[in-house]
Amino acid sequence: MIADDGYSKASLARIARHAGISKGVISYHFDGKEELMTQVVIQLFVSGGEFMGPRIAAETTPRAQLHAYLESNLEYIDANRRYIATMTDIVVNLRDADGRLRFEGGEDEEAIIGPLVDILERGQQAGELGEFDARVMALQIRDAIDGVAGRVARNGDFDIAPYAAQLITNFERATGAV
Repeated sequence: MIADDGYSKASLARIARHAGISKGVISYHFDGKEELMTQVVIQLFVSGGEFMGPRIAAETTPRAQLHAYLESNLEYIDANRRYIATMTDIVVNLRDADGRLRFEGGEDEEAIIGPLVDILERGQQAGELGEFDARVMALQIRDAIDGVAGRVARNGDFDIAPYAAQLITNFERATGAV
């Protein structure tokens, strides 16, 4: 529903009607639209991690793990376009009680980029990757991947494959992985 109508039109009543349940069922489990939307985003991150994690863990070198991180992220986006569009809409609209974006920086960002920083630092220590600030590079990689998610949200027909191939090549070059 959010993927079609947008975050602003997503009331609990409309969501319940779309799901074929009563608003009371949603209200029983969630303290309002904000909590429901937060859980939607968290579940999509968890789902992405479950998709990516085994592929990254299967690789034995940081260089190969970086490749698997990039490739699996982009494949997950491609395979889950409607969910990614929904999540993107929520992330750019959901605000906390103080009016700040709910998913901007802080602990949420650290949980997302921390494993990537670890891959990059291990790659540098092993001599597989070049000299760069691992945290800054991780942020750049995440921003590029999130940019693909935004592009898919704006254009559902966007062909990810050539874009993904070039993005992977660019970051492998930037990190010295090629």
